[in-house]
Amino acid sequence: MDVKTAVRVFDVVNLFAEVRQPMIYSEIARRTGIPLSSCHALLQTMVAKGYLYAPGVKAGYYPTQRLLHVARDICSEDPLTLMFQPLLTALRDATGETAALATLAGTRVVYLDVMESRQKIRYSDEPGGFMTIASAAGKALLGALPPAARRKLLDSCEPPLRSASGAVIEHGAFERDVEQGVTDGWHRSTGESVEDVAGLARGFLIHGEAFALVIGAPKARLLKNEQNAVKALLEVYAQIPPSLLTA
Repeated sequence: MDVKTAVRVFDVVNLFAEVRQPMIYSEIARRTGIPLSSCHALLQTMVAKGYLYAPGVKAGYYPTQRLLHVARDICSEDPLTLMFQPLLTALRDATGETAALATLAGTRVVYLDVMESRQKIRYSDEPGGFMTIASAAGKALLGALPPAARRKLLDSCEPPLRSASGAVIEHGAFERDVEQGVTDGWHRSTGESVEDVAGLARGFLIHGEAFALVIGAPKARLLKNEQNAVKALLEVYAQIPPSLLTA
């Protein structure tokens, strides 16, 4: 269940990230759907905490540098992403494609870190970006879970599962695909989550939580080089300290 005030704070921050200019509170309220009185009170609280300021009487509000400094301090000490960054870099360099570390956020996949390909035509995303459970990452994360936890998560998904094109993904076929990936040791998607984008992923557990190493790329290019990409994926996975891979 969402906590309304917390959701509104993030909606305001994300709005500024999208617009990138000062806004008056009525415009912020309109674009976020927050009632005017609640929006004004929320913005005043963010000002009082040092996260917003008023550039001028009629200019409205804009975030201060405090948000940047707090985020930088937090991210600079993230133990998991710091440990995986060299592995993601190695995976990106070995395949020439975008590499990512993913985990579950409810019934969706969220990227914790992304190392984008250096190629001009590439799959692009960013930390905090979401992906459907039908993706290679989603399949790998499901495959890493014990069967009972996997069943519980699948049952909580809003039926029906759909591909990027809107086609319904039949649950039985999807579960068989996940099981096949568990047997193979890696999972694949070929446009189910993003049209014309293919993915490869290897799931695993860290202290009972599911994570996945992911490769994303234009579909034709990745499938053409799939054998080498899978080899690189599994070689990088093998570099994760065994002491970390505990249930």
